[in-house]
Amino acid sequence: MVESKPINFLVAGAQLLCAIIVMGLDGYAIHVYRGHEDEVDSPVYDGDAELYAGVPSSWGFLMFCAAWTFVVVIFRFFEPGLASRPLVGYLGIFFEGVAVLSWFAGFIAVAVNVGSSNSCTSGHNSCAEVKAATAFGAFEWLLFMITAAAAAMSFSHNRK
Repeated sequence: MVESKPINFLVAGAQLLCAIIVMGLDGYAIHVYRGHEDEVDSPVYDGDAELYAGVPSSWGFLMFCAAWTFVVVIFRFFEPGLASRPLVGYLGIFFEGVAVLSWFAGFIAVAVNVGSSNSCTSGHNSCAEVKAATAFGAFEWLLFMITAAAAAMSFSHNRK
């Protein structure tokens, strides 16, 4: 978003705040997660085998989404100073698009993982934190939908 209106700063602040909250909640959940052994009856392992199930990868992807938020917001603050360069507008659209898609995929993947797998059945896991991180991830996706739409409209108006 090229214009520096106060509402843009509020939205960017909300995005950073949600990203920090998601990092804290998700990081704590990853830290305290207790893996478990699964008994597998498979011909590959000649019948019985024990497989260790660790931290779900979708939880780590949500951490990536939070880190990507910092990259996008920092770029957005430097974008007005670089507006004279032709590729900057395309980079802004690219960064916003990756953020929108990442947050959407991230919070959906974690919600599906928490709802359908046994990663939250153990009493030792921190499912409340992961569920809260998922809710903040959904809110973050909505915030990025707003900024991506504003960036796309600004980009299309500035090209004419």
